[in-house]
Amino acid sequence: MTGQTYFITGANRGIGLEITKYLLASNPENKIIATVRDVSKATALKELSKNVIVFSLDLGSQKSIDAIPSELEKIKIDTIDVFVSNAAIADAYLTVLDCPKDKWLEHYEINVLAPISIFQKVYKAVANSTTKKAVFISSTVGSLTRYVPTPMSAYGQSKAALNFSVIELSAELKSEGFTIAAISPGIVSTDMGNYGGEKIKVNSPELIEAVKDYILTPEQSGIAVGKVIETLSEEDNGKFLEFDHTSVPY
Repeated sequence: MTGQTYFITGANRGIGLEITKYLLASNPENKIIATVRDVSKATALKELSKNVIVFSLDLGSQKSIDAIPSELEKIKIDTIDVFVSNAAIADAYLTVLDCPKDKWLEHYEINVLAPISIFQKVYKAVANSTTKKAVFISSTVGSLTRYVPTPMSAYGQSKAALNFSVIELSAELKSEGFTIAAISPGIVSTDMGNYGGEKIKVNSPELIEAVKDYILTPEQSGIAVGKVIETLSEEDNGKFLEFDHTSVPY
């Protein structure tokens, strides 16, 4: 079975790493262009397969993002079948009244502007593919109609803004044959998820109790999201999907 070329941000740990593992197991011919902030810390990633190509990408640096086309040229990649925007931050477990401006700006830069800027840089390579898929890992806390009753301020707002861009991109690129979707990976026990869980436990202990039986391991989430990515179809264009491929209301 012919493999596909995937571009995955934040692939060195957590959900990104598990999505990478799943896609390599699903088809050993798949090629993964995996971006990480610090290549020296991506040992596990680099040891997965000869089909994993790792290069450095700092979402907080426009210079780093601007270098993507030259990095792709270096590794002789002119076609990307599937773009997966996974890297993000979540450190705003504060109320709207208490969350300082720098937190809002930080989350907006990393969780919204960086994924958009990165996609702008890889757009031509994705357009060269016959698959033309772009997936943005989001969160149900970014759903305006499924409000999670605990302080999320800048993080929740950033994911809602990302979701808007998914809708807009899906409309703009539909005529070119693109399929653009947002995917929620669920409640996942990654380092970032566990850190958030401790913060939420302080603010909303009843919420942690309510969701404790629904927490996924990174491997479970990565496999589930990987399957959604593989089976994403034209009908999913513009949708906000749960990790089990059901629709989430925006």
